[in-house]
This record gives sequence, structure tokens and C-alpha cells, in this order.
Amino acid sequence: MMSRKMLSKLLFLFIMLFVVNGYIVSTTEAQAQNEVTVNFSGVSAPIPVNVRSAPNTSAAILEQINPNTRVQFSAWTRGQSLNDYWLNTPDDRWFIYIKNGVKHYVSSAFIYGNPPESNPNPTNPLVSFTVQITTTIPELKQAWEKAIQNWNETGLISLTLAQNASITLGEGYANGWDGWGWWQNYGSGHRGGAVIQWNRVSNRNAAYLEALATHEIGHTIKLEHSSGYSIMNNSWLTSITDPTENDRNELRRIYGRR
Repeated sequence: MMSRKMLSKLLFLFIMLFVVNGYIVSTTEAQAQNEVTVNFSGVSAPIPVNVRSAPNTSAAILEQINPNTRVQFSAWTRGQSLNDYWLNTPDDRWFIYIKNGVKHYVSSAFIYGNPPESNPNPTNPLVSFTVQITTTIPELKQAWEKAIQNWNETGLISLTLAQNASITLGEGYANGWDGWGWWQNYGSGHRGGAVIQWNRVSNRNAAYLEALATHEIGHTIKLEHSSGYSIMNNSWLTSITDPTENDRNELRRIYGRR
């Protein structure tokens, strides 16, 4: 006859393990993640792609996606970082679809496509530049500082304050506009700059100055004007201050991430 102690051990093991589609999965693998619910699709890499029971490579493989297959996803989350198949840069996002009531996780590193308003590891930007704020006008200095933060928060660009920087941000004549920004390649280097014309904008509020500064920095990192919902569209500068997903996608196109 089985002792009470043995029954307790078996009950503990049963609680610590459960079966998903015939695979034994530990509770640590199956715990709920911070997930963002959104419908989107992507195409798998040109190799078989593992689908797992949790967002890490130690989780059970539930199935494989055939090469170059479009997959519909319903959510995404953060998990183990893997190197992107195309770019060999880290990506900690995992995409989710549900099959037979079970969540299936696929590493973003092997999917060509992005959920809206997501980005890879913020600590691994696509490109980095040094910037220097040259104006002493407090309102403009604050606008440039907020604009730098806005671009850094995309996770795709790293702008770091430094002396003798490759990008300068200041105050001056803006060719008849409120602001003016430019970039230029010098050999293998990158030089850029932007100015805001204070005598044109001194009566504008802080939100507009932040949006304008964010827009002009966009030009210094190679972005052109846009006709869509974008910080690079002049018509949106009175209602948004941050880069949009359209701006992020353009950065991915320019600097190499899907």
C-alpha cells in the first residue's frame, strides 16, 4: 500500500508537470508572459522553424513551420533573445498563435515581419550616432533633449550626447522654415545637423517644439518627408511628438532590419 508521504510526492510532481499536445511542459515554461494582443502576419525563414510551448529554446517543440510560409499571429511577447536569421542581430521578441487551444511561440528572429508598435531589444539598436546640442536657448535645448529621447525610445536608433559629435543640433536660419535638418556621408562617416529658427517659433508651445525637433532629427538620420502618419509629415507636428510605426519601418528599411 502506498504511503501518505509517497502520495504527497506524486501529487507534487503532477502539479509541477502537465501535458501539452503530448509534450511534458514545466510550469516555469507555461507561466503567462506579458503579452501584447494584436493580429499580424509574417513569413518564416527559408529553413524549418521550430514552434515551442514557451518563449525560449529549452521549451518543448510543438511543431515546425515549413520554409517561406506565411503565418498569422495573434500576440507577441518578450523571451529569450536569438540572433536574427537575416541580420545576425539580437531579437528577444516571440510571436504567438493559438492552435487547439494551446499557445504556440515562434522566435521573431526567424519571421520576416513585425507586429505594430514593437521593436527588438532596445539595447541593440540598428545604428548609433553622437549628437551635440549647440543652442543655449532653454526652450530649444529642452526640445532637442526630448527629441533625442523620442528617437532612442524606438529601440532602433541610439543618439548619445558628445563633444565634436557627428550630428549637431542648434538654433539658426532655417531657409524660411521653422526648422531645417540635413545629413551627408563623408567617405565612410556620417555627418548631419539641424537648426530651429527661434524668431519664427518663440511663441509656439513646448509640444510643437518637441515635435519639430524630433522631425528635424529625423532628417539627420536619413529620413525624408512622408505623406503618411509620420513625424516626418509636417502636417502632423501639431498633434504628435513621437516617431510612429511608419517612421520605425522606414528606419528598418534604411538600416537593414525588416
